[in-house]
Amino acid sequence: MATGTPTQDPTTGMPPGGAFEESSSVDLETTVATAEFAKAAPPPAAMPAPPPPSPTAQAAGPARPAPTGPAPQPATTPTGAAAQGAAQTAAAVSASPAPLLIYTAQIAMAVFEVGASLGKVEALAQELGGFLARRDDRTITIRVPAARFDEALKRLEGLGDMLQRNVVAEDVTEEFLDLGIRIRNARAVRDRLEKLLDKAVKVEESIQLERELARVAGELERLEGRLKYLRDRVAFSTLTVSFQPRSTETITPSGPRLPIDWLNELGLSRLLNL
Repeated sequence: MATGTPTQDPTTGMPPGGAFEESSSVDLETTVATAEFAKAAPPPAAMPAPPPPSPTAQAAGPARPAPTGPAPQPATTPTGAAAQGAAQTAAAVSASPAPLLIYTAQIAMAVFEVGASLGKVEALAQELGGFLARRDDRTITIRVPAARFDEALKRLEGLGDMLQRNVVAEDVTEEFLDLGIRIRNARAVRDRLEKLLDKAVKVEESIQLERELARVAGELERLEGRLKYLRDRVAFSTLTVSFQPRSTETITPSGPRLPIDWLNELGLSRLLNL
């Protein structure tokens, strides 16, 4: 007969008292720990309830999913096209060459010493990076870089009294571009004539081609000379200054003449201050 400890009480059908008390104490501790953790944890946020469907939506049936295709692009409006055209026009204007201007100035001044003033004008031209073009007894012409034309004009005004001033700005942009086109065309004609002259067999053809080639070469030289002249005039401005001596007035003493010459030389004002 076994002598082990029974696992249940035959009367109550429960485990022995010691085992029941131990199990009850473990369950009680677990329950208390769970209650404390629930008190310490924050309550879950309440989810908002979905809005009730409208009667129209219920009548129309279940909602269809929105299309996932690409969004339509806005059409080009007349205003956008006009803005694009204005931008292209502004770009074309900015790409156009700057105007080519020839500056000239003619100045007439009154000074006490004409020779000294002429020397100052010549020295000014050399200081500004220019040179002397012409000089005589009262007139001098200088050439200075176009970028320093205003500076030269202001410094010349301080040499004496301004009697006359005339400043002219001549725009030669159109003539400059026209000369460039005519020079290119003349060079092309010259090259064709030279090729034809090399292939000529008859003497008469050679003479005619040589005569025409000489005419075209002369016209080309004239056009190139004019273009070089315009470039020089644009690069260096011209200033012509004419000086006039200031008139000096001699004041003659008035009043009675003293009998002694040396007293007259001293003057009445000096005698009164003695």
